[in-house]
Amino acid sequence: MNSLGRGIILLLALSLLAPVSAQSGDSTTCASGTSTEDRQGCLDSDGDGWSDPDNGWNESMGADAFPDNASEHRDLDGDGIGDVADPDMDNDGALDEVDVWPEIPELWSDSDGDGYADQGLHPMSDNCPNIYGKSKIRLKGCSDIDGDFVPDEYDDDADGDGIRNEMERSASSGTILYDPYNADSTPPDADQDTIPDVLDSDNDNDGWPDYIEIDRGSNIYDDEETPFTMYFGSNTGIFYTGGLGPGSFSFEYDSDYTELSVSVVSEIVFEELVIPLLLVPIYFAVFLSRRREFGRLLKEIDAAKTIDVLRDIEAEVNEAVKQRSIKVYHGLVLRNAIELNEAEFNGECIEEE
Repeated sequence: MNSLGRGIILLLALSLLAPVSAQSGDSTTCASGTSTEDRQGCLDSDGDGWSDPDNGWNESMGADAFPDNASEHRDLDGDGIGDVADPDMDNDGALDEVDVWPEIPELWSDSDGDGYADQGLHPMSDNCPNIYGKSKIRLKGCSDIDGDFVPDEYDDDADGDGIRNEMERSASSGTILYDPYNADSTPPDADQDTIPDVLDSDNDNDGWPDYIEIDRGSNIYDDEETPFTMYFGSNTGIFYTGGLGPGSFSFEYDSDYTELSVSVVSEIVFEELVIPLLLVPIYFAVFLSRRREFGRLLKEIDAAKTIDVLRDIEAEVNEAVKQRSIKVYHGLVLRNAIELNEAEFNGECIEEE
């Protein structure tokens, strides 16, 4: 056997005869033992699983602060009393039985029970200590109705219903109020574009403004029905965009384009021809009614025998003018006739005297 072989055998023999050692997380050697908690296989005099302290491993690193007491291994506040026996292990003045954070000296209470501490100046401090909340962004422990971790006061959509707070307020009226902090109080939004119907200029999101669809008679809540498709079940219109190229025509609504459609022709015919023609009989009927009323009152004035009757007729004339049963001009003519008759009655009375 050469010298190299003999050297390897010697090293193996020495390793078997040497005391067993263990390694900690930071490669510190320790006396062999049975520890399992802070270090594996180091000396554990009281057998509680926590290794005894040594030159390279002390209590602050996790070594047993009470190596001869199997019921204790740590003294958090350094008062000489083990944490198990210590009624206030973090020495913050709050007994462990009521201390929400018994191992954090700066924290001990949580009034609203939301997991954030009443005490300030700590990463776990509650910005709203008297209001239950799970917010984490900008403010901790404040109200967060929709559970997105943004506090309600900084959340554009506090109730998470898809419609912003200011939109819900704007959609409210004197009789209907929408609550931006209540997901069950949401204004209707037919096309789900986050704009309430009462504020949406295109409720079916078909590209046509609602006021035009209403004017033309198409359904503002049906994206399949537009002024182009409401006749004959097919498209009956187009927009001329200008020029004579491939892009000169479009089916998409644009107020700057020229519309060529059955719908716009129907609108022109109806508004410019049909409506005026329908109004002619109405105008004629009103005219005849006023003429008849004027003639009736004039006959009553001529037939009146006393001033009292004339005064009653005058009151009736005034009311007819007010109600527009006769024209103002007719009212003036009737009052003149009444005055002439009154003058005649007064003259007759003077002659008789």
